[in-house]
Amino acid sequence: MKFSGVNLLDELAKPDLADLRAIFNERAYSKGAVMFAPEETDLVFVVARGRVRIYLAYEDKEFTLGILNPGDIYSTHSGCYIQALDDVALLTTGVREVKKIMDSVPLFTRTMVRVLGHILKNSFSIIGGLAFKDIYNRLMDYMLTEAHDNGVEQDDGGVLVTINLTIEQLSQLLGATRQTVSTLINDMVRADLVEKRGRGQYLIVSMEDLARAAGR
Repeated sequence: MKFSGVNLLDELAKPDLADLRAIFNERAYSKGAVMFAPEETDLVFVVARGRVRIYLAYEDKEFTLGILNPGDIYSTHSGCYIQALDDVALLTTGVREVKKIMDSVPLFTRTMVRVLGHILKNSFSIIGGLAFKDIYNRLMDYMLTEAHDNGVEQDDGGVLVTINLTIEQLSQLLGATRQTVSTLINDMVRADLVEKRGRGQYLIVSMEDLARAAGR
């Protein structure tokens, strides 16, 4: 799912935005690389290829705030770690350069505000989940949200969800250990709430039953 609903790569390819595209330089990073640390630099970037994880880290815990896809935009001065989930290419530029063009390209500003707004929403969701819900409820909530946003309805009434995350990445997103998340997914399968259909694919047998189990 794209945070912004707008693919800036398509916009930057338009001839009338050639001057805007010219302020960006491309950088490549290998899968797993921590590209930026908090307050390390002051850049704005557009994801050109691959997926990017935005997360917080405290002692031995990591909390994923969001995952950016090609066409999404972000700023490195947010106080977060930024990691390449795949082999990644970024279009980067300085904050000063962006400020110069914000008034002349409203779409650029609106897209950044949307992405940052979704990151903030995810942050509050993580805080609320950690404070008021156990990990099982957080996992079921995540499954339900993905089903509503990206699920594919099946003829038998179920909803097929594809989660393009490893169990390790999913556990970081939920603020739990890999072993815990793996065990809870197996518990959901045994409870006939979901069925494993392939690598990263899960069939939610009944959205209503899963919502009830999650306490919604």
